[in-house]
Amino acid sequence: MTQANATKPKAAPPEKEGGKSNLNLTSDELKEEGNRCVKAGNFTEAILHYTHAIKLSPSDAILYSNRSLAFCKLQQYYYANEDAEKAIVLNPTWAKGYYRKAEVSMGVGQYDTALLSYGKALQLQPQDMGIILAARKAASLSNADRLEEKRAPLIGSAIGCVVGLCIVLADMLLTEKPTIKYTTLMVLVVLIIAGIGFGIAKMIRYYKQQQRKGLLEPPLDLLEEFQKTKDDINEDGSPSGEQRPVRNRYTKAQARQRLKKAKS
Repeated sequence: MTQANATKPKAAPPEKEGGKSNLNLTSDELKEEGNRCVKAGNFTEAILHYTHAIKLSPSDAILYSNRSLAFCKLQQYYYANEDAEKAIVLNPTWAKGYYRKAEVSMGVGQYDTALLSYGKALQLQPQDMGIILAARKAASLSNADRLEEKRAPLIGSAIGCVVGLCIVLADMLLTEKPTIKYTTLMVLVVLIIAGIGFGIAKMIRYYKQQQRKGLLEPPLDLLEEFQKTKDDINEDGSPSGEQRPVRNRYTKAQARQRLKKAKS
């Protein structure tokens, strides 16, 4: 190896397009970076770009709308809804903000709420076929959801009736001394089990509704209690709610001298 080859400098790492790092990008450039990440399916990275852009342009409704889409793709519906509402506040006459809010409602299964948001978007852009098709889909899912709500208890009752009849027949045919001897008792057993099936179906339906609402609840802050505990403790380890004893600024000798002067 020659000396010239030995002292040859290493190639510098390639710079970002345009010679800028992420810290030097403008708000519009960061938005474009986020848009490219969304198209590529890198939604977490897109959120980082949009968040940085929002710090530079906090009144840009488009940035909140785009970040809402990225959050929605990650099923982070609380944050997606917050960004959609922020976009609406910043630009109430922009249909996309209401469209984003409707998409969040669709994601959590609140189809009636989605229809209201789609309706507001259509008032601003009546000819937008994307909004029209989305509203039709929401209406269809809403009707199917209502139909399921009506059918579920009836199906539960029917299943309960079948189970009750099976129990009665099994008691009659498979046991030497049937426990359920009277017809009225048989009917009562079937009705009780049918009622249990009805109740279970209603409970399942209620659980689904609560689960949908919970998707828009703010996530738990695991560091909140830790931070409160830390803030409630003073530097010397004593609770901040309790008053610490006041330290005497004078020694005992100085206190005696001050007492003698006061007497004289």
